[in-house]
Amino acid sequence: MDPVTQHRISQSPGIPRPSPTRSYWPVPPSNISQWGAQDVLPEKADIVIIGSGITGASIARTLLRELGENSSDVRIVMLEAREVCSGATARNGGHITPAWYHQYPELVKTYGKETAHEIIKFQVSHVHKLLSIAEEDDRTRFEIARENYTEYRKEEELSSLHQVTRLYEDKEQLQALQLSSSFSGVIGTVFGTMHAYRFVTGILSRLLKSHTANFQILAKTPCISITAASSTYVIETPKGTIRSAHIVHATNAWTSHLLPGFRRKIVPLRGEMTSQRPGTGLGFGQIPPSLSTTPSSSSNWQGSRTFIFYTGGKDGIFDYLTQQMQPCKVSSASKYPLPRTELMFGGGLAFNPELFCAQLGNTDDTQSIPELSTYLSSVLPCYFGENWGDDAESSEEDDRLNWGKGRTKASWSGLIGLSADSNPWVGRVPASLAEGRKLEVDKSQAGLADAGEWVCGGYSGEGMVNAWKCGAALAHMILGRCECPEWLPEPYTVSLERHAKAKLDDVLQSYI
Repeated sequence: MDPVTQHRISQSPGIPRPSPTRSYWPVPPSNISQWGAQDVLPEKADIVIIGSGITGASIARTLLRELGENSSDVRIVMLEAREVCSGATARNGGHITPAWYHQYPELVKTYGKETAHEIIKFQVSHVHKLLSIAEEDDRTRFEIARENYTEYRKEEELSSLHQVTRLYEDKEQLQALQLSSSFSGVIGTVFGTMHAYRFVTGILSRLLKSHTANFQILAKTPCISITAASSTYVIETPKGTIRSAHIVHATNAWTSHLLPGFRRKIVPLRGEMTSQRPGTGLGFGQIPPSLSTTPSSSSNWQGSRTFIFYTGGKDGIFDYLTQQMQPCKVSSASKYPLPRTELMFGGGLAFNPELFCAQLGNTDDTQSIPELSTYLSSVLPCYFGENWGDDAESSEEDDRLNWGKGRTKASWSGLIGLSADSNPWVGRVPASLAEGRKLEVDKSQAGLADAGEWVCGGYSGEGMVNAWKCGAALAHMILGRCECPEWLPEPYTVSLERHAKAKLDDVLQSYI
């Protein structure tokens, strides 16, 4: 790694910049996107959550639900530097697709089988968890993937996942998947896709309505600094200061701005995402029963497609794609545009070590990455080959919303919180990692744990299969229910021992 990059990742990432690139997801913006932007900052709160993405929403919802009748006694304030849910949650690929068979051998090597199983089950559980909440390179590369898959299939304890995971190798199967003939094979599994922006803003909207007296969101209110004063922390913002006994850092890529001890432990990494119109040749056949993970499925391919393309020269380097659903009948009063089977496609960054290094520690999501935008906008016809057909044309609605014409509807940048050991960080923050901030009196009110700072982030690009339940676990810790819920994988918890062992250079070996 060059000295310039080394210096950059050792500095504060600062606070989110105004006017990020235009993402597909927050169009049109939620009714609460500007919530509290003009409100006066309250003098104090019991819990201040910094960040309004999926992590912050999970923490707030879990706290208020678990407190039940006593929730009115606990005041929660959520601070957001920009518009509500404007960070990674509104800038991702919308996929809930844990590639557990790929991770499995390395997890076993690092943590042993028992812990590896815990991590895999934790990630996979997000597919059904999030959906339930919404309702209330070549041949060598494939051989490596096949070996990982085969090893994972041996585990009887993971048998419940085996029945929804299949291996496809013959040419007829690959053709049925409409992929280019250059692919060596496919590992198929259950997946989920989600409009995370609407999911999170919907949850926050309901919390604002049902907890008007004790839950408040203030958009465009960045946290600049934190100091400790007697029995409360003092949080400085452009609107003034707010005092609180508990501070929750749910800022992912920006974590180390307020927690210097996490520099080189959670590092911002800028990436690029696109929304593209599928080629006219895709999606007109029926899914053969032999290729479906649900026996009764015979639906059209459109809206039923998700892929992780392992085409790089190193393990763990891939492009990822999910597809929006087909247009459906909705109320004429709905303000939201209909999905039109757009292909949400990202990746490419790790194929170029120099480009990767240039994005490490880069938090400027007000600019796209030209090299990545060009790559992502051109490679899909290669993946699908002759099945792609002609490029689709923009619709009248696309033109009205000022989306791009041709193949690429939109391209935008966003930030990943890259963890120094690839695992999220969840738990109480030791004072030594927070500039030595320590309260003289750390006793909290009844119903909550002792006062302190808490962190939940560092998902390394896998937030959709980690963030919600990590946030829920942290809420249980803040409530003083336990030091760590038994269902949270132990490697995710914060400790000084883990902090000392986690070396960013070890993770970067996979990329540069």
